[in-house]
Amino acid sequence: MSYSHVEMRADDTRRFLGLVFHEPVDIFKILSEMEGISLVFMEMSDKMSGLFVRKGKASLIVINSRKTLGHQRFTAAHEYYHYKYNKGAVSRVCPIKKFVEDNPEEREANVFAINFLLPEKGVKYMFSKRTDGKTPDISDIIFLEQYFGVSHQFMLIRLKELDLITEEQVKEFSKDIIKKAKEYGYSTQLYKPTSDRGIQVYSQYAELAKKLLDAGKISYGKYEELLIEGGYAHLIFEPEEDTEGEINELEDAYSF
Repeated sequence: MSYSHVEMRADDTRRFLGLVFHEPVDIFKILSEMEGISLVFMEMSDKMSGLFVRKGKASLIVINSRKTLGHQRFTAAHEYYHYKYNKGAVSRVCPIKKFVEDNPEEREANVFAINFLLPEKGVKYMFSKRTDGKTPDISDIIFLEQYFGVSHQFMLIRLKELDLITEEQVKEFSKDIIKKAKEYGYSTQLYKPTSDRGIQVYSQYAELAKKLLDAGKISYGKYEELLIEGGYAHLIFEPEEDTEGEINELEDAYSF
C-alpha cells in the first residue's frame, strides 16, 4: 500500500510550522504551545505508548513515561497525526505493535511520525554532511539521533529504510548504546524513561480558566470548580509563596 499522501502531509505540516527541511522538531513544544493540546506524561501499561482524546475543541495526549524519551517523542508525533488528520476520532489508544500489525490508521500515524521527525531530504543531508563520504560509524549514528531527538532504534530503522546503512550495520550499531553515547560525550536522556519525574502536565487549561475569571465571564466558584476538574486543585489549596520576601532578600544580598 502506498503512503505517499501521508508523507506529503508530513512535509506540508513541517512547512506550515516553518521548519527548514533538516531542522529537528521540538514536538512537545509544538503540541502544547502551538497547537494548544494538553500533554500529560505518566506511567502506563508497558503495552501502551500513548493515548489521544478529543472532546469538542479540547484535545489531550497522554504519553507513557515508562518508555524512553526518544520513544515518547515518536509517540507524540504519532498522536499528532490522529489529532490533525483523523478528525472523526474522539479517542485512540496506541499500543506497542510492529508496523506490519497495525491497522491502516495506526500505520498512517507511524509513517507520518517517521517523515515528520526524520524527513528523507533532511536526514540524507545531515548524514552526508556528517560522514563526508566515509563509511559511518557508531559516533555518526549517535550524532544524528541526538540532533533529531529520536531513539536509537528509530534512527537505525530510518537510515536502513533510506539505504544509508546496511542490515549488517544495523546489527553492529544496535549494541550498548547508552555506554557508547557516554563514551562519545553525549547525553543519555534519549535512551531512558522519564517516570522518575512523576506525572507531568503541560496545558493551557489553567491559563484559559484564569482569563475567563479575569474577564468576569465566570465566578470565582466556577473558576475553582474548573481547576479541580482539570487536575489543578493544587493552585487553589497550596499556600502562596512569599515572593516579595525573596526579592527583599536578593536586594539585601546585592546591595553595597
